Amino acid sequence: MTISMSSLLTTIENTRLEMIDLAHQYGYCSPYVVQCSQKLDTLLNDYHNTKIKH
Repeated sequence: MTISMSSLLTTIENTRLEMIDLAHQYGYCSPYVVQCSQKLDTLLNDYHNTKIKH
């Protein structure tokens, strides 16, 4: 499934904001924050890989 760059960037930003909110609520070492951070890492890798192809 191909995702548009615009949609990917929106998802990255929303995930980043979610991670910040979770960190404020639960602390930086919370499993919720770590899981969200891993999701953000995956999205950023997808973005990087997509940019390389174009």
